Amino acid sequence: MKGLNRYLIATFLVFMICFLSCKKTEILDIKEYLNYLADPENGLVKEKTVAGVKIKVKYLPEDYLVYNIVKEMSNVEQTYKDSIAKSFQNSVTFMLNIGPAENEEFDITRVDVSNYEEFAKRIENMAFNAQDWITVCVNKKEYHPDIVRLENINALEKSRNFIVVFNSTKNTENDFRKQDMILSYDDELFDTGVSKFLFKAEDIIDLPAFKF
Repeated sequence: MKGLNRYLIATFLVFMICFLSCKKTEILDIKEYLNYLADPENGLVKEKTVAGVKIKVKYLPEDYLVYNIVKEMSNVEQTYKDSIAKSFQNSVTFMLNIGPAENEEFDITRVDVSNYEEFAKRIENMAFNAQDWITVCVNKKEYHPDIVRLENINALEKSRNFIVVFNSTKNTENDFRKQDMILSYDDELFDTGVSKFLFKAEDIIDLPAFKF
């Protein structure tokens, strides 16, 4: 009987250890969550500077994307949040930011541009051709994004953001989140070459859930 009790206790302890280790950490405060995403130590943001150009890539989790949609709404029901989250389940999203390095002052939409016609061509190139400059390598296979959207076109900032979306079916063998991803950016704007950014599966799996 004592042996059986010891076995049951040991089994229960193993179960509790597995349960606690598998349970996701939760963050309730948006500032704390954004700080987590922005901390390079957590592996969700990467950056590289080449020839005065800074290229920065950030992984945008499901919870962040949902929050971004509902943050201006009031009295949002959980069922509505869940329905939005479901729309992001079969995709993986990054934000690519291209801008001047810390010691530079140029605006990437205007540098080396001498007239409005050239400026318009630069914007058109960024808006419609960026999809050809970006790929992700997962399990030795290369994928092109399904969506690349240029943000803040008319903003005063000197850098510009691209929202980059890849097809990825959640909880299947084609789920990019469960595998290391190498995002590549082939810089055709400033000819700085190909920049590669590694996002490790463990960093994405360990990402805390954001409850709001």
